[in-house]
Amino acid sequence: MLLDFKEIPQANTGEGLQDTFELFARDFLEVLGYEILQHPDRGADGKKDLIVQENRYGISGVTKIKWLVSCKHYAHSGKSVNDADEPNILDRVGVHECDGFLGFYSTIPATSLGTNLNSLKKKIEIEYFDRERIEKTLLESPKGIKLASRYFPKSFENYKIENPKPAKLFAQESRIECEYCNKNLLEDKQGIFVIMKNFSSDGEKPKPSHYEYAYFSCKGKCDAILKNHYMQSEIMYDSWADISDYLSPITYIKRQMAWMNAIHIDRETLSQEAYDKLRKLFLNSYPYISREQTTGEKENVNFYLENGLMDWL
Repeated sequence: MLLDFKEIPQANTGEGLQDTFELFARDFLEVLGYEILQHPDRGADGKKDLIVQENRYGISGVTKIKWLVSCKHYAHSGKSVNDADEPNILDRVGVHECDGFLGFYSTIPATSLGTNLNSLKKKIEIEYFDRERIEKTLLESPKGIKLASRYFPKSFENYKIENPKPAKLFAQESRIECEYCNKNLLEDKQGIFVIMKNFSSDGEKPKPSHYEYAYFSCKGKCDAILKNHYMQSEIMYDSWADISDYLSPITYIKRQMAWMNAIHIDRETLSQEAYDKLRKLFLNSYPYISREQTTGEKENVNFYLENGLMDWL
C-alpha cells in the first residue's frame, strides 16, 4: 500500500475531525462523477453516511441510480468490516429510497459481509470500495492524485519521491526517439545511446579516439538494424549506455563527468553529429534528474560507495 489510511483521523474521536473519512468518501465519489445528493452530517443518519447518484448513459437515455453510501474507517485498528457492521442493508436502502448500496472502507470486507453483499445483488445494486481499490483509483488520474495529496499528505510526499515525474523546464515535452521506429525512449526508459568511434594507433602510442556516429535506439532489433546501417561503409568500435543511466541523479553526474574526463584528459573528440546527439541526451534527460533520489537510486549510490566507484566526483 502506498497510501496510509491512518493519516485520516479516526471516526470515533471528538476532536472535530471525526467526519474526515466521510468527507473523503464524498470528494472521492465526486471525482469519479457521482452527483452528491446528501452530504455527510452529524445528525441521526439512519445507517447511511451520504447519498449519491450515478447517471448511466445508454442508447435509450439516462438511467439514474441512487446509492446509499456507508463509510467504515477501521484502518487504525486494522479490523475488517463484517456483516454485523452493516446490518439490514436491504431495509436501509429502501428507507432512503435508494437503488443500491455502496460500501466505502479503509480496510477490507470480511468474508461474512462479502457473502451477504453477493446474495443481495439479485435484489439491489451492490458496489464497494476497499483500501486497495480506493488507492488504485486515486493514483490513476490527475484529479485522483490531487485528492490523494490533500487527504494523505505524508504518503503522497513519499509517493512523489518513489514515482518521480520530469520537471517542466522547457516549453516542449522532453523526447528522445528511437531512430528506427520513432518510439519515445523516455517513456519506458528501456532505450540505449550508442556511440561509434574510429581508433588508430601510431606504433605503441594510441591516438585519441574520435567519435564519428551516434544514435538512439530500442534494444534488440532496432539496435541491430541501426548498427548495421552505420557500419556499412567502415568498421567502427561501438559502445553503449542505457538511457536510464541518464535519468537518475547520481548516474547522470557520473556519465557527465566521464564525458568531461574523456574530452579533457583523454583528448577524445566528437564529430558534429555525435556531439549534437550527446547534447540532446543530456538536455532531454535533465528534467528527469531535477529531483530527490528514489530509494532504489540511493541504494545504488551506497553500492558505488562501498565498491569504490565514486572517484569520478
